[in-house]
Amino acid sequence: MSAHIEALALRKLLAQMGGDQNMQRRFVHDFVHLWHSRSQRLAVALTQRFPDAEEAHVVLLSIRSSSTMVGAVTVEATAAMMHDALRDGDIEGSVSHISRLNEVGELACSDLATMFALQR
Repeated sequence: MSAHIEALALRKLLAQMGGDQNMQRRFVHDFVHLWHSRSQRLAVALTQRFPDAEEAHVVLLSIRSSSTMVGAVTVEATAAMMHDALRDGDIEGSVSHISRLNEVGELACSDLATMFALQR
């Protein structure tokens, strides 16, 4: 499979979609093409002068759930660390993981794009 994507999760996603490979491909396409806007929304929410913890919470939930579904386990784990820090009121702790989240997110998107022959 790939270093950044768990094969079992992708098979499970396909099963959840009734075996519809086109639907699975669309979901993966959306994950890849929404990555940049999600990561930007998160960065803005956390780094503006008055951080928007609620917006960051919503974006992190979105990243975590979609990452789990496509098998991007490192992305989900990194987002979980950020989410835990956010829940503890530690905005700086959450912010400290943004670059790692972006790095693993880009790697996962690259792997998914290759696996599904998507244009980036």
